[in-house]
Amino acid sequence: MRVSQNVLTCPTTACFNVLPTEPNWFPLGRKVAYFGDGHQFKDERFGRRVRVIPILSGEFVIERRFGWADGLMGGNLWFFGETADGALNAAERAVEGVMAFSREAKTSAVSLPFPGGVASSGSKAGSKYKFAIASTYAEYCPTLRGKPGVESKLPDGVASVQEIIINGPDLKTIAAATQAAITAAKDTPGLLRISAGNYGGRLGKSFVYLHPEKQPA
Repeated sequence: MRVSQNVLTCPTTACFNVLPTEPNWFPLGRKVAYFGDGHQFKDERFGRRVRVIPILSGEFVIERRFGWADGLMGGNLWFFGETADGALNAAERAVEGVMAFSREAKTSAVSLPFPGGVASSGSKAGSKYKFAIASTYAEYCPTLRGKPGVESKLPDGVASVQEIIINGPDLKTIAAATQAAITAAKDTPGLLRISAGNYGGRLGKSFVYLHPEKQPA
């Protein structure tokens, strides 16, 4: 879903595998290629076996097989801004910090799975609707502050909250990327606070602490 919604749709992108395809692989290229509605075709490009999908801007190229490996997902940071620009600028700086960390650590395994790395609709686990597994985090929505039935948890002065999600191969890498993001964003004008979504353990057993001295070695 991430590839079809966030990579296929981005101008000038292509998608290639970076992991060994033996013994674990998934036919991602074939599945995404169905977007071509019968006009997709197989080819060899850049020394790789790919599927080519005609799109409005030209072609989308995706490798046929993708290897997979175990990892962790869902490390997150929230950026509380006194303005919408303050929150967004902080989140974008955090994304740049994670990418710089990834380059310096020479690891391509750290990923930020939203367009531009930023999510503007941070969610909570669960919903009033049984068919939904996540929903808007009402307690942190600025426009719901003061609404009957909503116990707002937003600090005073916060007008917007932006989020980044950090996925990686292990807890140590995600923790290091988290610290890189905090360092890059902390002095952004208009940023009031950096925090993180807390889901009461409903989204996993691994915890990334915002203060590095609390993180297990």
